[in-house]
Amino acid sequence: MTFKPKLTAALTAIALGFAAPAAIAQQGQVPEMAAEDVTQDQVDAFVEAAMAVDTVREAYVPQIEAAEDEETRQSLLEEANTAALEAVENVEGLNGDDYMAIARAAQQDQDLNARIVASLQAAQTE
Repeated sequence: MTFKPKLTAALTAIALGFAAPAAIAQQGQVPEMAAEDVTQDQVDAFVEAAMAVDTVREAYVPQIEAAEDEETRQSLLEEANTAALEAVENVEGLNGDDYMAIARAAQQDQDLNARIVASLQAAQTE
């Protein structure tokens, strides 16, 4: 199916777009998680968080793009990072570290990526 790469790219962009800088800054690095260790509950939580982060992204990107100076842009980006991390941490059973670890594992494992895409598609049809 041709939409999977686009959907996967969108998830990766969501996963690494805003929450990555905040999560990395807190821990100094993205934690590792083996793809085979990711449960279906974690996949579902990841998808819920990714959709919440996308909502944050949609709210902030126009503001960031419209910012008149670099200082305002940086301030908005920091706000967006904080809002995205809060959105992730508001999902039951998930924290910023797990979110980033699952995103990283999904980039490297086709089966996990497919599970995430399937869960995202199911969530979008609900």
